[in-house]
Amino acid sequence: MEIENANQIHAALMCRGLSCRAWALSHGYNPRTVQKCIQLFAPDTGLKPMWGKISKQILRDLSNEINFDLMGDKK
Repeated sequence: MEIENANQIHAALMCRGLSCRAWALSHGYNPRTVQKCIQLFAPDTGLKPMWGKISKQILRDLSNEINFDLMGDKK
């Protein structure tokens, strides 16, 4: 599955039976922080977190959950 925008990230979580909020809470993150990361760093924005360990960790954990590299590290 190719993921290009924030809505598709939410859809990928829903396919796994999780809301963004439920996923955030189960991984120990603030749901609003996760929501912001998804909105700011979805692949179609072209932005990547340059600072902030939390943002990078959230994106790594989300990538593992939905089996899609949101960080753009892997080719």
